[in-house]
Amino acid sequence: MLTTVLLIPLVAAILILFTDGNKAATIQKTATIAVLLTFLGSLVLLFGYDATNPEMQYVNSFQWVALLNIHFMIGVDGISLWMVVLTAFLSIMAVRFSAGQAENPKYFLALILLLETGMLGVFVSLDLILFYVFWEVMLIPTYFLIGLWGEGRRVYATTKFVLYTLVGSLLMLVGMIWLTVMHYTATHELTFDIQTLVHTAVPAGSEQLIMFLFFFLAFAIKVPVFPFHSWLPHAYVSCPIPVLILVTGAMSKTGAYGLIRFCLPLFPDVIHDWGTWIAAAAVGGIIYGAWIAIAQKDLKALVAYSSISHLGFVVLGIFAVNGNGMEGSVLQMVNHGIIAAALFIIVGIIEQRLGTRNLDEFSGLKKSMPILYGMFMLITLAALGLPGLNGFVGEFLILLGVWTSSILKDMAVLFVLGAGLTIVFAAIYMLFMFQGAMQEKGKNLPAGLKDVSEMEAGLLVPACILILFIGLYPKPFIDTMTASVHKALHIEKTVQIHSEGGGGGH
Repeated sequence: MLTTVLLIPLVAAILILFTDGNKAATIQKTATIAVLLTFLGSLVLLFGYDATNPEMQYVNSFQWVALLNIHFMIGVDGISLWMVVLTAFLSIMAVRFSAGQAENPKYFLALILLLETGMLGVFVSLDLILFYVFWEVMLIPTYFLIGLWGEGRRVYATTKFVLYTLVGSLLMLVGMIWLTVMHYTATHELTFDIQTLVHTAVPAGSEQLIMFLFFFLAFAIKVPVFPFHSWLPHAYVSCPIPVLILVTGAMSKTGAYGLIRFCLPLFPDVIHDWGTWIAAAAVGGIIYGAWIAIAQKDLKALVAYSSISHLGFVVLGIFAVNGNGMEGSVLQMVNHGIIAAALFIIVGIIEQRLGTRNLDEFSGLKKSMPILYGMFMLITLAALGLPGLNGFVGEFLILLGVWTSSILKDMAVLFVLGAGLTIVFAAIYMLFMFQGAMQEKGKNLPAGLKDVSEMEAGLLVPACILILFIGLYPKPFIDTMTASVHKALHIEKTVQIHSEGGGGGH
């Protein structure tokens, strides 16, 4: 089933490329069926998953490159499973919201489906080379989707995004090869199996630090972690809304997932020595993103900068390196994906109706769009962390993890205060956005302004239901990941490497 889930969007993308470009309805229907089947497949995986088993499940493997012992090996645990479900869910929102909007829908939707394939592949890959291939696959459709269908300084934005990502990818590739050679030197076994390689004890000191940086920078850029964030505002503002749903909702999570899957188990000494500094950078990003968001008038830019702030929470929880922090981070990845995607859809709806998303040019949509008003209010409250809604649960677990972290104990109080204070800032910019757009006296509103359509409501209502459900009853979400989180935090080092480069073994 996992292989099927991975291949459905890829096969659909190929079918669309061979479809007559004038048959827009057929193309849209094909893409919609593909993302729906992918999501249903992800739910089958979810409901069939054994939450008590921390090992990878639904594992499929066959030899890909025999000479180098590279395998097409995929599987999921309680961490990656939620990322698969999230990606599949957001892909439905992206494809449906693009209906009738994108020029040349044939290539637009084919690239959307290819992007979904790349993200799913990153989350399920159990072979280093396969992981790297899917990591690069994400870049190709994103480049074209922003560069060809974007707005404003789209060429500058997509070029900056690609350059940042390529630098990180190259460093990660070097780190992967280095890790594999190191393991081979000790065991005389050539393998790219991630589950095997994470048991390698990389020598402490400068060697471990340099290898850590090769991996960390690739993931930090993708999240992005402050101060490697400067590509994000340009890319987000230029990005079409359907693409932005996937980029902010799922692609940014591939970086956080990489931190959990590689950096924590492989480099424990560096994490212990440098974790406080990385957590400080995360808190800096939380505060920076919130402050810049307060000053924005463009709704898309405001939500983009708020994403920097919310993703800082995810990174902070990861580097607490304990159960509460990591569970909070994984849950917050899901929460942020749902909330940010819903906010960008609302921004897209407003821009379609009014022709602008600048708060100085309109206000007072409440009377004309009461249904949107209700959903917008709920999503706004979730984004600012109101208790009882999903945003609060993830942030609370993260702050609890930081408070009890043995690595961050010297700075835990400051980190909790800094991150906690930013929740107040979030209330400022989210309420500023909501009240400015919805509650003030109406101005510059066109006659006959219509509320959300059935299709638009069909995208926002499920998000609202999830916001309420996760906020009121997060237990099933947390229980699914608990065993896998515990395993990720307690990986035994069975392969010892001598820093001189020789000897070692099991």
